[in-house]
Amino acid sequence: MDALRMSDSLIVALKLIKTSTGEDEITMLFSDDDHNSDPHNHCVRILEVLPVPGADAEKILVMVWMRNVMDPRFRTIGEAIQFFKEMIESLQYVHRNNVAHRDCSLNNMAMEGNSMFIRQYHPMASKKRYDWNGRALHFSRTRRPPRYYLIDFGCSRMYDPSQPRPLEYSLKSGGYIPPEGLADMPCDPFATDVFFLGNLMRTSFLDGDPIMRQPGVSGFEFLRPLVNDMVADDPSKRPTMDEVASRFSGIVGKLRWWKLRSRAVQKDEFLSTPFRAVYHLFWTASMMLLLKPAIPSPKPLHSRL
Repeated sequence: MDALRMSDSLIVALKLIKTSTGEDEITMLFSDDDHNSDPHNHCVRILEVLPVPGADAEKILVMVWMRNVMDPRFRTIGEAIQFFKEMIESLQYVHRNNVAHRDCSLNNMAMEGNSMFIRQYHPMASKKRYDWNGRALHFSRTRRPPRYYLIDFGCSRMYDPSQPRPLEYSLKSGGYIPPEGLADMPCDPFATDVFFLGNLMRTSFLDGDPIMRQPGVSGFEFLRPLVNDMVADDPSKRPTMDEVASRFSGIVGKLRWWKLRSRAVQKDEFLSTPFRAVYHLFWTASMMLLLKPAIPSPKPLHSRL
């Protein structure tokens, strides 16, 4: 549920959790000062933990209110590249800290996009202004880069680095069950995380998602070899997140500026394409005149909110 922080009128989200899941410990770990200052840490920041009167087995996590990653739509290839980059870094970071997310689908990724909006949007009606007096107008991600976060650590596990990582039975995430789940076979949970991230890139961008009725986005075939390896049926043949990050960086480094600034066209878009293409040409010129980079990254986050 949403709430308003009285000290600065910041809209926040309140999440009731059970302490037995360990979600509070893992989430607070990545919100402490040491982790919070690391630019590769894109895990959700917890602002405060509130007790639940009369319920010692429950807590309330307070965090900044965030919105769907896909709303508004990505305008350019470069904008989507920044989203991939931050989520790859995030999963790589949690793995380096001996944590498996185990549920890293698009449902558990969010965007802190307040910088994009001219006036605050309503948390329950994201296309409306907070006061319901008109539409919530916004800039593009290129003009005002948002931040992306990995959220919901309710199914996550933290492992002892001095011990071999145990095999785990996989979960259903984002409507999909990985091959090891269909085979009812326990495997390395880090490999399952890699599958879910690769599957997100495949279903939300490359091929579309019939479950969520998303058509997919044209222009991302350059990621196909990497994504195919990430969703390999055999978990042992999937790359680690360190390998994914390295290969992704190499792929993006070879892309030309015009490719990064090209439109991210929905695959079900037909009649309006020529008109939008002309508008995009003028818009791109304006972004270049404003010296906005083709891959828009937000300013470093120096301190907690």
